[in-house]
Amino acid sequence: MALVAAILFWAGNSVAGRMSIGVVPPVALAFWRWFFAFVCLLLITWRQLHEHRKTILCYRYRLLMLAVLSITTFNTLLYLAAQSTQAVNIALIQTSLPLVTIVLSIFFLNEIPRLRQVIGLLIILAGLLYVICRCEWQQLLLLKSHQGDLYMLVAVTFWGLYSVLYKRFAIPLPGIVILTVLVGIGMPVLLPFYLWEYSLVGGFAVTFQSVALLVYVTVFASILSYLAWNNGVRVLGSSSASLFNSLMPVFVAFLAFLFLGESLHSYHFVGGGLILTGLWLALHRLVMYEV
Repeated sequence: MALVAAILFWAGNSVAGRMSIGVVPPVALAFWRWFFAFVCLLLITWRQLHEHRKTILCYRYRLLMLAVLSITTFNTLLYLAAQSTQAVNIALIQTSLPLVTIVLSIFFLNEIPRLRQVIGLLIILAGLLYVICRCEWQQLLLLKSHQGDLYMLVAVTFWGLYSVLYKRFAIPLPGIVILTVLVGIGMPVLLPFYLWEYSLVGGFAVTFQSVALLVYVTVFASILSYLAWNNGVRVLGSSSASLFNSLMPVFVAFLAFLFLGESLHSYHFVGGGLILTGLWLALHRLVMYEV
């Protein structure tokens, strides 16, 4: 149940990004999400931060790199993507994360995928391209893909790089402490971009809808999802837990229909089917061996 809850909360994050259109600007949503999350996390971890301060300083440059890749860029790009593409597209592209992670692992972790994984990754890529070009391949050749999909592709690439480097760096800190530090570093880095956006479009009205969005992305999509995911990983292990990501498009499709009135199209079913098939091939009996 913990893993299902985590995926459900993250699915709601994509829908929240769509619901924020005209209510809270995308960079503002990302900035204030992490600002309030940092305040909440500090109340939980301030003693641990003090205990591990020497380790934090020792790994400060690596933590900075991870913070920029995850906190500063990933969710900001996701909210930017939500301005011009459907929530289901965001979920399907996000589900293809193993494609990016395994490819980057070849270069950063000296890991070579097995033939089964390569076939699975090629199927994922085909499904990804099918969703992006809306089943009209000439759009892909003419670079007429939706801007939101391209933002999400970049976001997933950054997250994949973060995941690979997180494993490579192996920072000896508790997970909740790392999260607090990453938010504490990544949120100030995001500040100049928030101020730039503010100078262009202004701020946002404090209404019930804007407050509700910020509460959701702070409490559910940032803190509770992380705690639920970690609990599930402890029980089932990371490999089994990763399979639950396949639920993301299902939850997003349901929530997007319920709250946004978004409908599914044929390319969602075809592309999504290819992506999920590729994921099953790539992750089933996942075995990596070092060069």
